[in-house]
Amino acid sequence: MNTTLKRWHVGSPSDEVIPDGVVAFGSAEAAEAAVRVPRVVGFHQAMAEPLPRAEEVHIGLPTYRGKSFQPVLAWLAATRLAAPGARVVWQVDKQQGPDSVRRLLESLGWRIEQVKRGRQRLLSGIAPAEAELPEPRHFTARVAGAELTFAADYGVFSPGEVDAGTALLLEAALRCDPVESVADIGTGYGPLAIGLLRGGIARRALVTDVDCVALWLARHNARLNGTEIEARWTPDPGTVEATPLTVCNVPTHIDAEATRLLMDRLLERAKTGRLLAVVHASLESRYVAHFRRAGMDPSRFPGPAHVVLGAGA
Repeated sequence: MNTTLKRWHVGSPSDEVIPDGVVAFGSAEAAEAAVRVPRVVGFHQAMAEPLPRAEEVHIGLPTYRGKSFQPVLAWLAATRLAAPGARVVWQVDKQQGPDSVRRLLESLGWRIEQVKRGRQRLLSGIAPAEAELPEPRHFTARVAGAELTFAADYGVFSPGEVDAGTALLLEAALRCDPVESVADIGTGYGPLAIGLLRGGIARRALVTDVDCVALWLARHNARLNGTEIEARWTPDPGTVEATPLTVCNVPTHIDAEATRLLMDRLLERAKTGRLLAVVHASLESRYVAHFRRAGMDPSRFPGPAHVVLGAGA
């Protein structure tokens, strides 16, 4: 492939070096980069499709993805981003263990030089001509009456099992009448959407998440389990086409304003279709208040620690 870019940056670029293209790990990172960078793609997109190669690639090593993510980034740089002979610069903080990162890269065939810059170490080198994409960690669970396998790794939520909230939401949604399409808002690695496809509740699934790594895993899991999903990387459910059914495992780690915006958008969807949203039982009254402000009295499907709130047709 012809080199058409001077520099790719994986992660949030620093103010010191403005790249021609950014591979973003999340939607907030992408929005920030889009203000000053002409080309921004999500990590899930970069892993799936050919991209123009660059003469130089900078990688900001994320702190929350684990060491097993480093070979994935090495594969991405070698096979998708770097032109033959291009220099790849890894930006590694002291607490991330620059020496262990260097040894890992060298074991994968990289030639590495190390330069110190304050608390940060720059590992600079040439990617090998060939690279192998490692398999993420998997687990198997019974979902919608079938044994399904899910890749769940690299810092995603509930990596070892389908969490209790999602399991309850799936149980409630499987009682719905079949529909043409479902929107899974905040899909993670995809067990809910995949379960609804495999369970015959929906023929088509549109999924969203703010985490592009989760979307990459969700796509992988859909193929692994004989289904297909359509992925959108956005925090706004309003950007997704109307569907007869919308499901959401509501995140509780976001602030009050972000929660209000999310619930407002979800409840807009309940005006044209059915909405099912799962929350922790201890927070039920807080979320019921959002429904009532929108003029809706939600139905309840309780579980041991969570409750599914429903509204709409």
